[in-house]
Amino acid sequence: MNNLLITGGSGFVGKNLATFFAPHCSVATTYFQHPTGPDSAGQSFRLDVTDAKQVVSLFERVKPDAVIHAAGNKDVRFCEDHPRDAHRINAEGTQNIARVCHDFGASMIYLSTDLVFDCVSGDYKEDELPQPKLAYGRSKLEGERFALQELKDVAICRSGGIYGKGSPLLSWMSAELEGGHTVDCFVDVFNTPTYVENLAEMMMVILRKGLTGVFHTVGRERVSRFEFFQSYAGTFGLDGDLLSPVSIASIKDRLFLQPDSSLSIDHTSKRLDVAFNSIAEGFTRLKARGGL
Repeated sequence: MNNLLITGGSGFVGKNLATFFAPHCSVATTYFQHPTGPDSAGQSFRLDVTDAKQVVSLFERVKPDAVIHAAGNKDVRFCEDHPRDAHRINAEGTQNIARVCHDFGASMIYLSTDLVFDCVSGDYKEDELPQPKLAYGRSKLEGERFALQELKDVAICRSGGIYGKGSPLLSWMSAELEGGHTVDCFVDVFNTPTYVENLAEMMMVILRKGLTGVFHTVGRERVSRFEFFQSYAGTFGLDGDLLSPVSIASIKDRLFLQPDSSLSIDHTSKRLDVAFNSIAEGFTRLKARGGL
């Protein structure tokens, strides 16, 4: 792998992936609305993934050997209110990328989501039938199907609760706690949080080994939002007493939060020679990198 293209490189996840891969290969990234800053890794190009001609033109310029497709609309509320736009960006945009990967002989990783499942019971396995409840999850699942239809050399990486340097959620939480504000944290909303560098390590193995299929690239621990923020506060010396345990039951529909989107890593961990981090390990790594 000499040339790697990362779509969505101006976002939190894309920036971290680009930084991780930059020492190992030539990295190019794309953005749509917000250009990447001067500290970002590699060249950056504007790309509308829904414009098939733009995608072809970019590939002709970058000539990638591999693509990590992380671009898309991740605003769950927007997708719920605008399902057609969600489909166009997250599904048809993914189809455009996969089709051009096929034409140019590039391998592809598609960053999907834990929300492709119904998020009721949790611990979903890689081969379980996805049944998304939200428009966002449906659009990402459609993206998975399009990618698999268009391209043989594709890896679907379902992930969720991604955190790390520049995390918007943790930045907000830090500001609240440092300001002495009480923060409501849900005890009945569960997922498998993923340290972003650990996600990149998993993707590196997939690319180097040329692996294909569906992977659950998440952390190894199922935790509640309350447990997640407790661990963060403890690691970074913030006031955990300001974290108030509450139930999501009465307001979950308004926030579009799902009870349990946790993923099983049983199959994925057997295929990838990677240590899957707990939240304590992820936060320890983040702290060693200088924090947010």
